[in-house]
Amino acid sequence: MMSFFESANTAYMVMEFAEGEGLDSYLKRRKILPEVELKKLLPPLLSGIETLHKKNIIHRDIKPPNILIRKEDNSPVILDFGSARQSLPNSGEQMTSLLSLGYSPFEQYESSGNRQGPWSDIYAMAGVLYHCVTGRKPVDAALRISAKLRSEADPMPSAEEAAKGRFSPGFLKAIDRGLEVMETDRPQSIAAWRPLIMGPDSGVAEPTTRRPVRSAETSSDSAPSDTQPRTSRKPAPPKKKKSSWRSFISSINEFGAQDEEKPAAKAPEPAAAPAPEPAPAPEPEPAPEPEAKPAAAAPAAATPAPEPVKEAKDRQRGDVWIEPATRMEFLWMPGGRFWMGSPRGVPGRRADEGPVHQVEIAGLWVAKYPVTWQRWYAVMGNTTSQFSQTKAECPVEKVSWEDTQQFIRNLIRMAGQNYRFRLPTEAEWEYVARAGTQTVFPFGDNPTMAPEHAWFAQNSNGHTHPVGGKPPNPWGLHDLVGNVWEWVEDWYNESYYEKCAKGVRNPRGAAYGEIRLCRGGSWRSHVNACRVAHRNRVAAQAQSDALGFRLVREDDGLGG
Repeated sequence: MMSFFESANTAYMVMEFAEGEGLDSYLKRRKILPEVELKKLLPPLLSGIETLHKKNIIHRDIKPPNILIRKEDNSPVILDFGSARQSLPNSGEQMTSLLSLGYSPFEQYESSGNRQGPWSDIYAMAGVLYHCVTGRKPVDAALRISAKLRSEADPMPSAEEAAKGRFSPGFLKAIDRGLEVMETDRPQSIAAWRPLIMGPDSGVAEPTTRRPVRSAETSSDSAPSDTQPRTSRKPAPPKKKKSSWRSFISSINEFGAQDEEKPAAKAPEPAAAPAPEPAPAPEPEPAPEPEAKPAAAAPAAATPAPEPVKEAKDRQRGDVWIEPATRMEFLWMPGGRFWMGSPRGVPGRRADEGPVHQVEIAGLWVAKYPVTWQRWYAVMGNTTSQFSQTKAECPVEKVSWEDTQQFIRNLIRMAGQNYRFRLPTEAEWEYVARAGTQTVFPFGDNPTMAPEHAWFAQNSNGHTHPVGGKPPNPWGLHDLVGNVWEWVEDWYNESYYEKCAKGVRNPRGAAYGEIRLCRGGSWRSHVNACRVAHRNRVAAQAQSDALGFRLVREDDGLGG
């Protein structure tokens, strides 16, 4: 920050203009950064963070989008001090909870701020390095602490395991030290961590940049939902105390009034009309196999035997695989290409549903139904569902995105064989929901047909219904629209489709974000939300009586 002044009861900051590229987009291109490059970036970053700590200030939001690589000399700049706060040991004042999932340590989930300190920024910086050496964002600290409290294995592989052989062991161990879940197990200062991460001969930081690390304001790639309060940052009147200033960041509410009672207003779009949308590309059909499909099996044995492996090339659409622990039914969906999104002119279309773009999807197993209360209880031993207590075959609801991840981990342990279960990506969900069509709904373009095919506000009588009560889509899947919204794997990014305009293969969505996605509409949705291209945005921690999920299983070669 170059200057700070007050005018008209408002605080203003003057900051250096820094031209360059965010580390997040840098990582999208490079995936993994070599150790020699990281050790060139680290000294100025550590020095800048240490300068803050010496002034009793913690940044609290260190993550790839908040580190800019200067265009002129590839030196790093720490951005976005909107969440920085003075450390407040032994103080009654509370700190605003601000989270960047994967990079925020567990103590940052607490509003008291009593456990936050320099070690909190060390966790975040270690998380950034973990992403740089593994190509993956760290697992959320809340999930890691939950596993620790249950005496379960850490859901996040250590850097030493995940990047073994590509980096020096000491460097990876130092990253893992910085990522210790309990704050008391981490290095307590940059001075203590520096020799571990840089090597034993680096006790004093070398000032390799010509100026101190500056701050600059950036906006998140994740746009807030139309159905949630938009996050806002406003300059606030400064405190009388010179060394302190305040910024307001509104937190994302839980999943509340998400289901529209009327179609959403269209967002403004460029006037120029695009070329006509192409028809979906034909998909190759595998040759029919004379083998009979597995029948619904008897209750699972204590130790289920693995099923005989059937090669992907020998499978045909609709082949059935029964998950051995809960007897959940999965259908094989061969890979193919389709046109994703909604063209201009569709009633209720939002700007983030375009442009329409071609996507190629690999073959995978998709659960025939959403996860039901019965199967949730079998795996988790509890339920918070509002309507499903007496209806075992109703879809489970009131589960957050994070809850689904725990369900998946438990199911993998129960089923054995290391089956690769997960939520579908947004693209996979739309691929199987469209089932080879390009219509507005899975059942056609006419919304008056919706009551025959989906449970939504008009016909649900205010509650969920047992799965399978409506006809399946053309590929044999039930309840993809209506009944409950279904979580997907991706972060929400308002402009992500624009980046895919030239076509993409197996897209995984935005690399980071603050809001997740769900699809398909629910028992209390307007029919507009049942459109196959409709995208709904919601915080990962949110729970709702209209929000559930469905699983997919990757083609892992383990049977089926």
